[in-house]
Amino acid sequence: MKTKLTLYVDEAAVKRGKAWARRRKIPLSKVVESHLNRLPVLDAGERFLAKWQGAFELDSAALEDERVAAIVAKHVR
Repeated sequence: MKTKLTLYVDEAAVKRGKAWARRRKIPLSKVVESHLNRLPVLDAGERFLAKWQGAFELDSAALEDERVAAIVAKHVR
């Protein structure tokens, strides 16, 4: 089922998009739909995190390495 959608897009972008679609003989709405369908599933990162969070343990010797400590400080909550 198709649904009508109102978008507010920069005029220059619309002109480029229409020209691109016209050269390929496809509707601009099909171009937009194709790009929207390529977006990743919003919760994919959350599922990855839930699967692997806590799966790896660092011993105290590893935390003495300044590179490991920097990664842990930046990425571990």
